[in-house]
Amino acid sequence: MGSPGAGSRVGILFGFVPLIVYGILAGSSIQSKILALSASTLVTVVVGFGDLKKGRILSWISLVLFGGLLIATVGFSLTGILIWSGVLIYAVLAAVALGSILAGVPFTLQYAREMVDPSRHEHPVFLKVNILMTGVWSGIFGVNALLDCLALVFPGPTGQAASLITYGTLAAGIVFTFWYPAHIQKKYARTSPGSQ
Repeated sequence: MGSPGAGSRVGILFGFVPLIVYGILAGSSIQSKILALSASTLVTVVVGFGDLKKGRILSWISLVLFGGLLIATVGFSLTGILIWSGVLIYAVLAAVALGSILAGVPFTLQYAREMVDPSRHEHPVFLKVNILMTGVWSGIFGVNALLDCLALVFPGPTGQAASLITYGTLAAGIVFTFWYPAHIQKKYARTSPGSQ
């Protein structure tokens, strides 16, 4: 059975570029957070233009999140929300990922279907792989929302450690995104050699 190829996994990772840009640029000042929101919104449009045209959930959510927060803070002077921006971003991403599973269209399917023969799109293994991958990302986003909240409540060393751990969870998710589909493809190839 075909599983998402490396191209689809790289494609989905491009969807996370705005989040990574935000994480790198957002400091503790209002100006740094506004800069991070501006850059993330721009990156969403530039890097994710093709994904936006295709209606991919991750890119649209990024545009709404980063663009919406930017408009709220710059256009309406609601800078008080910036302290919670990391928590909000991760919580919304977790909810959207989980919601996409509950709706029966895990967001990873939008990428994976481009790399797999259409005859495999409804294959139970293919669907389970994407449900699990989307579930893992929902969990990562949820954990990071909690870690960002912890960082706000405990701004000292505990909070700094929590902030650093968010990068580790994202890195683990990226590794999993590359490893798991290939692992399942190899496993499936061993158990069903005639179906290749």
